[in-house]
Amino acid sequence: MPVSLCDDQISSRVARLRAAVAAAGLRHLAVNVTAGADLVVALRALRPLDVSVVLVGPTTAAQALAHLRPQALLDVGEERIRRITEADGEPGGRPAGVWIFSSGTTGTPTPTHWSWHELSRGADWLDAAGGERWGVGYSPSTYAAVAAVSQALGRAAHVDFLTPTEFATRAAAHYDVVAGTPSFWRMAALHLGTESARPRIDTVSMGGEPVDASLLRLIRAAFTPRRVLQIYASTELGRIATVTDGLPGLPCSVLDGYGPEGKALAIRDGELLVSSGPGSPYLPTGDLAAVHDERVHILGRQGDVINVGGTKVVPGHVARLLQEHPDVAAARVYAVRSSVLGAVVGVDIVTRSENDPDVVVQRVRAYARRVLSPPEQPRRFAVVDQLAVATSGKAARGG
Repeated sequence: MPVSLCDDQISSRVARLRAAVAAAGLRHLAVNVTAGADLVVALRALRPLDVSVVLVGPTTAAQALAHLRPQALLDVGEERIRRITEADGEPGGRPAGVWIFSSGTTGTPTPTHWSWHELSRGADWLDAAGGERWGVGYSPSTYAAVAAVSQALGRAAHVDFLTPTEFATRAAAHYDVVAGTPSFWRMAALHLGTESARPRIDTVSMGGEPVDASLLRLIRAAFTPRRVLQIYASTELGRIATVTDGLPGLPCSVLDGYGPEGKALAIRDGELLVSSGPGSPYLPTGDLAAVHDERVHILGRQGDVINVGGTKVVPGHVARLLQEHPDVAAARVYAVRSSVLGAVVGVDIVTRSENDPDVVVQRVRAYARRVLSPPEQPRRFAVVDQLAVATSGKAARGG
């Protein structure tokens, strides 16, 4: 959905929402955003009030919300406020700002507090100061969306909230920045129309999932951006590292000490650890990582590992190799229950081939036997039109 930051309707919504929250005397409230425009309106309306906001999305559990004890629930789209409790003040002495829940793709979503200053980085959100046009493919209740919109509010006049299909069919549109998950970019490239009808992009930004060489090749061929940014970040710590060299993985220099974002990374027992600053301990990220070809490659989430008869199989590693096959445009790897081995590997494939799906499966199966170990080889193949995606915008887990 396109949002013009100069639009009178958006400005009116911002003014009404700010007046309603101020009149109700609310200092700590849950805010339900179901669309990108809702997020823009909420951030611009509530920041000047210096209130504490709990961002609510489709994966937010009622129990988690109750733990933070907001005074009211604000539905931005319907402009409705419903009282929940009479509690005053911010939880745990935290300053005003925004509580954002993690995606919960491999566990229970947990909240992290971000101050208004941290999100805005000093930018003025009240007026559209820039002339840029941004596209955002992240789910509006995620940290990635909040971070992208926070940047756009200080630089852009227009922000479009896009699905992969909508973006791919924006004939001749020009964007300064488009941000989304690797799954968003892979599916957008597959839905492109003719070359003359393709959107033009200056900067591609992506994060939230591992990026492999096949995806970078696909993006360059489909969109020819001037630069590609890979963002390694988390809801809890924000941006940890930014890769601008156009290569898959992180440069090994990220393991040498504290980088430009003030954070340091290390690998221990195959897991990536992060320190939030000098003197802070290294804590597990839940991401599996390995060094090869002088790059740090994120293999996937520890919680996604498939136990095939006692052998640990990393879905991201299997998907990366399968996506190198010329018939495979995208692959989603998951566990399939097995009465003998406990679990085996299954895969959904989006193909760029015009061959019969059965032929594609035969070819990919033969390729898998050559490049994957026996436990890693998929036992279930399915050719699909598009990959299943979770509400976070990342590839869905499970079969």
